[in-house]
Amino acid sequence: MDDSPSADVDSASQPSSTPWPLWLLLVVAVVILIFVRSRRGSDDRLLGRPLPPLEVAGWLNAPTPPTAASLRGQVVLVDCWATWCFYCVEEMPELVEFYHRYHDQGLVLIGLTQEVGDELPQVRSYVASVDGLDWPIGYGAMIALDMMGIEAVPTYVLYDRSGKSVWVGASLRGLEDAVVKALAAD
Repeated sequence: MDDSPSADVDSASQPSSTPWPLWLLLVVAVVILIFVRSRRGSDDRLLGRPLPPLEVAGWLNAPTPPTAASLRGQVVLVDCWATWCFYCVEEMPELVEFYHRYHDQGLVLIGLTQEVGDELPQVRSYVASVDGLDWPIGYGAMIALDMMGIEAVPTYVLYDRSGKSVWVGASLRGLEDAVVKALAAD
């Protein structure tokens, strides 16, 4: 048996190599997540679908709750989001600006979140804290989101005047061209 202290001294004097592989793994995971999110563009299976009934637990910012029937004939953007979704919250100021730029031209915006119950105070607080977030927000929207085929947030779905979805995206990239085209169509 080797009683040489050199093996113990060598391993003790070297810094542990465990942390850097974990950091590398974390960085790789973040890069993959960003890449996947950036590639998650239009979901063609959601195109051409009608706006479903807007069955939700309740509404914020809506003295009269919107319905699929009351929205017929209008260009409607549905923002599927959640307060816990980093990207949803990150893009909200840009969405506010976008909405106010096109609202006077006829764009209607509706937000849908599955959050309800214990999460509702956080939703109310968030909506009240964002300057310009004044469109109807349906909460407890699991049924409507399921009927739309929404599997992730954020997801934006644009409906033309006929009530059919014409654009779907995971970010606001490409939305402006679709909105301009939908608003110009008779």
